[in-house]
Amino acid sequence: MPSLKPTFSLNLGSLQSTTDNPVAGPQQLVIDRDMDIPADALTLHLLERSGVALGDRVSVKLGHDGNEETAFTGEVIRLRPTLTGVKIQAVGTMQALLNLHTAATFEQKTAGSIAQDLIQQAGLSAGTVDTGPTLPRYTIDSFTSAFWHLKRLADRLGYELYSDREGTIQFRGLGAAANLDAAGVGGLLGAVTAAASGLLGGAGEGYVFGQHLLAGTVWQQQAARQEITIGGESPMSGQGDTTAHWLTTQDTDYQGSAGTGSPSQLILDPVARTRDLADRFALGQLAVINRQVHQVQITVLGRPQVDLGNSISTSNVPDALLNGSRLHSRHPASLFGAKGVCHRPESCARR
Repeated sequence: MPSLKPTFSLNLGSLQSTTDNPVAGPQQLVIDRDMDIPADALTLHLLERSGVALGDRVSVKLGHDGNEETAFTGEVIRLRPTLTGVKIQAVGTMQALLNLHTAATFEQKTAGSIAQDLIQQAGLSAGTVDTGPTLPRYTIDSFTSAFWHLKRLADRLGYELYSDREGTIQFRGLGAAANLDAAGVGGLLGAVTAAASGLLGGAGEGYVFGQHLLAGTVWQQQAARQEITIGGESPMSGQGDTTAHWLTTQDTDYQGSAGTGSPSQLILDPVARTRDLADRFALGQLAVINRQVHQVQITVLGRPQVDLGNSISTSNVPDALLNGSRLHSRHPASLFGAKGVCHRPESCARR
């Protein structure tokens, strides 16, 4: 059986470089994409700058034998020329949300519509944006970037905020948070059951020990918190989002909680203006904490089409802790040499 030949295509401003025509002499190309890091990153070494400038748009495709997939979309943010070449660093489209500082007040808007508004203000394209619950009032200020406001909202809901390979922004529930909104207002018991099932989202790929895996490592640890309690700042209603909102003198009557056991944590959140929202935020925060409980890192050859948010599975590994289905959350990819002699993506997945 013939071996696969790794290939690449690089568009950087007016520069176009490919495996067959390696203009500017690409020597090393490393892409880091991670749900837990705000923006995707590209580090590129060229033998010459060839007119590349700050702010140039960048797209990278990786694959084999000319069958390539987009692996990175962004723009140049740093140049470091030397006598022997140039080191170029680029970041993904999320940079626009990191640079956006704006102030706004939203009333009776869903979490998804708030996300759509901020993504549009940043001049970006939205991918999958889950609707989420309706927030009676949500305020953002210009002291903090739009990204951090949106990330804080995502964490409340247990959502993931990230950009895909094409640079579109995703704001969605995945893994244990995929079904937290399915039950609707007042029906969070069903959502708890759905979350406990650990259903994953997105497309999936399977890797078998002895066939695909070059390396594999698993981490298991106890959750930092077993129980989360959310207390609003003068919550207004215990009867749902559609009722009239009145201030209460007994805040504890409107606290929400998720999980059981110790250690526990109390979070005071002024956005939790109703009992239903407090319950929903507690479930979301617990989902965020539990993301780190079980993680698997694998190394495979040449799978640039795998994207953040996909579900991946491993099987037939001697240690059962390395087997099972998980959510893809990290995807470093590398290509060394102008002729693409090595293409080894490394994936990190979590439940």
